[in-house]
Amino acid sequence: MDWDGIGTFALFLSSGAVGIGIVLLRAYKAKLASKLEWARLEQGGSDPDYADERIRELEEHVKRLSERVDFSEKLLEKGQAASGEADSVEGA
Repeated sequence: MDWDGIGTFALFLSSGAVGIGIVLLRAYKAKLASKLEWARLEQGGSDPDYADERIRELEEHVKRLSERVDFSEKLLEKGQAASGEADSVEGA
């Protein structure tokens, strides 16, 4: 396939436009999701069960995030230990 200058430019230009469109759609989706969550909080403000459920969800989410951080820290420590051992072997 022969790529001419204008055709290649048009291909990359259209690819960029599609990428920007996807980013804009995701941003709009996040905006709508936040508005929906805000509306739920306003409606559920008088319902203590809703607040308790939401607090449990957030606590569970924080727990999962902290487990991921701990796991990542362990992997980093192992990687640093392994690179330190490799450096000492190469230096010998």
